[in-house]
Amino acid sequence: MAQDLSQVLYRFEERPMVLGKYGAAADFQRRLFTAAAECAGGKTSVYGAADGIVGAKTRNAIMDLQPCLDPSVKAAIGGANPGAITVGLWRLLMPAEQPFPDAITRANHLTFALEGTDYDAIQFNFCQSRNPRSGKRYLEGDPWCYTNDPNAYLTWGPRGATAGAGAEIQQIVFAAERANPGLLNAVFGPHTDAIHRLALGNNQSAFDILCAIWIDPDRRADFTERFARYGALPEVQRAYRRVYDAANADGGKIARFFKIYAALKPVIGRDPTEIDLAYFIDMATHGMAPPGNVSDLSAKMVKFASRTRKVPSPGELRRQLAAWLPSQHKYNDRIARDAIFLIDDPEITLSDTHRRIWQQRSGLKASDFGLSDHRYVSDYPVAAPTGFEKIERFYTVLPEDKRACPANVRKSRRP
Repeated sequence: MAQDLSQVLYRFEERPMVLGKYGAAADFQRRLFTAAAECAGGKTSVYGAADGIVGAKTRNAIMDLQPCLDPSVKAAIGGANPGAITVGLWRLLMPAEQPFPDAITRANHLTFALEGTDYDAIQFNFCQSRNPRSGKRYLEGDPWCYTNDPNAYLTWGPRGATAGAGAEIQQIVFAAERANPGLLNAVFGPHTDAIHRLALGNNQSAFDILCAIWIDPDRRADFTERFARYGALPEVQRAYRRVYDAANADGGKIARFFKIYAALKPVIGRDPTEIDLAYFIDMATHGMAPPGNVSDLSAKMVKFASRTRKVPSPGELRRQLAAWLPSQHKYNDRIARDAIFLIDDPEITLSDTHRRIWQQRSGLKASDFGLSDHRYVSDYPVAAPTGFEKIERFYTVLPEDKRACPANVRKSRRP
């Protein structure tokens, strides 16, 4: 079937979409800004940097390019969607070997936009909260350590990988080094031994090793800068995505959603839609995944879908699924995120309160990412586990690391 060249991939309306500065979207922007500047007889600087944020400057560049397009080309690549990035515009500007972002990529971009953290960003979570009385943090001179996230010693990247209880950072480092031996040493230099011990260590090791780095200002700054360089590498980003797509991580959670829809298919007559897929990914990221055994939830969804002759709309099914997978934390944030996957469905009417929470949190719609309830996705490419889960982790801390971490940091309090 011929591809619809006018199909929208990304469309900026009210809120910019953060797609990440390391992906193909930023490369597309560079090519777009160059072509638009040549067409307008100006400089690319008027559009700013190619930063992977699809907003006003990207829309302006697309509009500036229009006078230089043949009328038939202009109509074919999205004349009905002025200012949008379409399949045709992507193909016009990008190399033939660079495919346009498919539904899975754009669904992941939606969650990336909500998380808002790129691959080169880390955050230490030791004592990061303020003392409710003094208003200061530990590093600002308060003697007490307050943290609202005591089990995530370091957070990294678009899916919020942690070096705490989840150990996703250790898994990513393990997978990247296994595929690219020597990469750690090339980037981390004097921190290489600490990173190796972090990857092989148990949970207490992660706390002690990272606390020793965090408490030393010079060491912390150098480690953060080197981690930014590490996260910017394509090899590391591939390992990051591989860990999250694995059967024992978010990939397995997403697969469970597909199992529920496989049970629903005889009733609703379709596979999950593109917006369904984006919803599954976001729910998995946010922690509201179906249980390991989905039979009970599947039966409840089948009963809901077949209770009347009228098959529920995609949005109605998602709303019911959300009701049976309630948020265990950040309730308003989940409500706001759910709206992103409901707002495009004409069968759904959001309450004024729900709409207000959505506007305050993001104001984004799944259709802004070119996702539709009229196109379908049959499955998700779940990756095999990395092998990290088979490693017996042990205490890998050096005496000097243990001594470096102050006693009050070890006795963290909740704010």
